[in-house]
Amino acid sequence: MADFRVLARAHGFIKLAEVLLAAVCLGLIRHYDLHFGGDITTGSYQDRYLCGIITIGGFILVSLPLLLSYIWGEAGTYQTLLEMIYNFTGMVLFLTAGSLALDYYNSYKATGGSPDAGKALGALCIINGFFYLTDTVLAVRHSYAT
Repeated sequence: MADFRVLARAHGFIKLAEVLLAAVCLGLIRHYDLHFGGDITTGSYQDRYLCGIITIGGFILVSLPLLLSYIWGEAGTYQTLLEMIYNFTGMVLFLTAGSLALDYYNSYKATGGSPDAGKALGALCIINGFFYLTDTVLAVRHSYAT
């Protein structure tokens, strides 16, 4: 049976916010054809782009099932060590992707595109990185409480 009360608890609300922010970031990338910068001739463009896309898409694939397991799972499905690893990795990768996007769109000189949407993407990724940091701290606190 679904227990939506978990969304009123800190870890459920934060996990929902992480998924929603990542979905908004993915929507921005698709709608505005955003990138993460780099030089096409040296290959850094592909590296930066893949870092951003894999971070956003990958953590939707990680965080959404975790959120669903909180809502529809058995009591005790919260695995503290796994949460700490996922959340810390998410924090590092979202801060990196946000920094790459902001770096590119703060010095954006090409015609076309939308530098404001690119800056919004970078800011949302960094905000999501701080949500993952908060989730990591909550997981560490949960490990000491049990």
